[in-house]
Amino acid sequence: MKKRYLVFGIILPMIFAVSCEEDDVCVGEGTPYLTVVFRNALDTENRSDTLTIESDVTADFANADTIYLKSFTDSIKLPLGGLDETQTFFRIKRRSNSTPDVLTVNYSTQTEYVSKACGFRVTYGNLGYNTTFNYIQAIEPGESNELKDETTTNLYIRLSN
Repeated sequence: MKKRYLVFGIILPMIFAVSCEEDDVCVGEGTPYLTVVFRNALDTENRSDTLTIESDVTADFANADTIYLKSFTDSIKLPLGGLDETQTFFRIKRRSNSTPDVLTVNYSTQTEYVSKACGFRVTYGNLGYNTTFNYIQAIEPGESNELKDETTTNLYIRLSN
C-alpha cells in the first residue's frame, strides 16, 4: 500500500509539471512601434529637444491622441494604426507657439501568428514617409522598409537649430 502512495506521490507531480506549456505565458512579442531618432540638421549627432507629439488616422486631427507632451528626448517609439489603416499622421510641435510639422507614415499591414497565449500581431511593410518641413529639415528612412520588431531605427528626422 505504501508503494502505491509513493508511486502516486512521484508520478502525479511529474505529470502536472510536464502538462504546463510554455505558450501559457505571452513573452511580449506584440505589435511593434515605429522607432524615430532626431538628429541635428548640420551633422549626424542625435539631438534632444522638447517635443509634443499627437497621433491620428485622419489629417484633420479631429480625434488626436497626445503621445508625448513636452517630452525632452532624442528618440521616440510611435504607434501605427491597426489592420484597417494604411496611414497614420503625427503632429510634431517644438514649442507651444511654433508651427507644427505633420509627419505622414504610409504602410501596408500583415498579421503574424505569435503563440497560443499571445495570438496574432500586426506587422508593417512598404513604409513611406512625408512631412511638411517647417521645423523638420529632412527625413531619412532606416535600412528596412518593414517593421517587424523594435530593434532597428526606422526613421531619422533632421531638426533645424
